[in-house]
Amino acid sequence: MKEALGKYFGQKLIFVVRILLFCTVMYALFRTIQHQQQGFEGLMATFLSSWQGTPFYFWIVLLTLMGLNWTLESLKWQTLLQHIEPISTVKAFKSVLTGLALGMLLPSGTGDVAGRIINLKKKTEGIGAGIVSGVIQTIVTISFGYIGLVYIVQKFALKNSLESYLILGMPAFCIIALIVIWYLRNQKKLIKYQRIQQVLEAIYTLRKKQWRSLFAIGIMRHLVFILQFCLLFNWAGVKLPFVDTLAIVNSVFLAKTIIPALNFVSDLGVRELSAIYFMRHYAVDINQVITATFSLWLLNIGIPVLIGSIWILFTRKNAH
Repeated sequence: MKEALGKYFGQKLIFVVRILLFCTVMYALFRTIQHQQQGFEGLMATFLSSWQGTPFYFWIVLLTLMGLNWTLESLKWQTLLQHIEPISTVKAFKSVLTGLALGMLLPSGTGDVAGRIINLKKKTEGIGAGIVSGVIQTIVTISFGYIGLVYIVQKFALKNSLESYLILGMPAFCIIALIVIWYLRNQKKLIKYQRIQQVLEAIYTLRKKQWRSLFAIGIMRHLVFILQFCLLFNWAGVKLPFVDTLAIVNSVFLAKTIIPALNFVSDLGVRELSAIYFMRHYAVDINQVITATFSLWLLNIGIPVLIGSIWILFTRKNAH
């Protein structure tokens, strides 16, 4: 009884924290926009002027990249399930988008994993596959983001800044994480539990060739993210040297990854504030930055979540 009550109140607490974090992020973004000379009117004018008159082929390219992005993630998911419970490419795509939709409601990636395994027979093993999928993409994002941070710190000779502290702290954090993983892996008492063995099956059944394929897919997916972001920055009018744009884009993705995944409505607001922060050394229009980042959220999260939600409703309707 106590465990059930503790779990219930724990879930409620996490939900409240998510809302508070979302409100804090949106308030900070609201204040940033408000301090601009033209305020929200200027932002809306920039947003509408960017969208109006844009060549049709530009959106075709971005939508194609969106499809490629989630197709690569589906391929990664399908590869992870190859030795657990093989599924078709179409089913893998549906599972990924369903997970994305549920990820908007549940914290710390639990919704994403729950949505992916909802139609699997071996759900416990699927949890392990979901964790591995997220970890692979996180490693890729952090690696690229670290390089971007190093470039920014060196270019502007930043000392005693958040960027410099991150550069010093991230290697130490990675070493600690590896030690913890090594320690848990050697805990024979822990491995004896059947559920934990089933979760770890997704890791133990993967061979070196598959690990290489999974990381290759993760890198390709990250490159698609970068291309989308760079195209949208250029479209919105944010003109920076190419290398600087790459450094900032990767730093933004890094910030989005390491900030606790408790934000309500996915990462809405976090990406915008991160981009504004990393671009503070450049003479750029904040309204253009927000226009680009919000448009990226619509393409990569908003539209796929809508599709995933439709699939969830359709599945529930058929179940009844």
